[in-house]
Amino acid sequence: MELPLLQSWLPVPESGFFPGSARFSWADGALRLEAEFTGHAPASRATAHGQRLWELGDVAELFVQQVGEESYREYQVSPNGFTLALHYPDLTGVAAVRSGSRTMVDFLTGEIPSFESTTTPEGWSVSLEIPLPASSGDRFRVSCCRYAYPKEGSAIISSTSPHPVRDFHRPQDWAEFMA
Repeated sequence: MELPLLQSWLPVPESGFFPGSARFSWADGALRLEAEFTGHAPASRATAHGQRLWELGDVAELFVQQVGEESYREYQVSPNGFTLALHYPDLTGVAAVRSGSRTMVDFLTGEIPSFESTTTPEGWSVSLEIPLPASSGDRFRVSCCRYAYPKEGSAIISSTSPHPVRDFHRPQDWAEFMA
């Protein structure tokens, strides 16, 4: 399944929006994301796994939730090779982090997913493979999101999901994918 990255919460894409696409596939007990991002040479100030990568520069994100479950996972990959893996038991976890009553550290998995990242002056690509305990025919919700920092300042974000609001943590908006 291949999906374009959009800014569906806006009536028209913001100035500086760069196109991209993400392809989801399933093989040998693993979900695979292959994403292509264009527009500028990516950069990140990340220096270790487990950092708040979306605040440190360009990043690709993968969200995964098995249909029928409340918990979901979030994986991030920076163009300079660092990752972040989080497991939220439900949407109240994200709300707790946003309110400050819990920290992101409470949801870190310590997992370092299998990935490849290739950068060019015009963009970057990322492949991410996540083993999932699933059987053929199991259904998942998936979303790929991007933070792009073409210059100093705010990120230009996009997602493969048709979010009506600027919030990636909305599993009801994610695409359904069958293992």
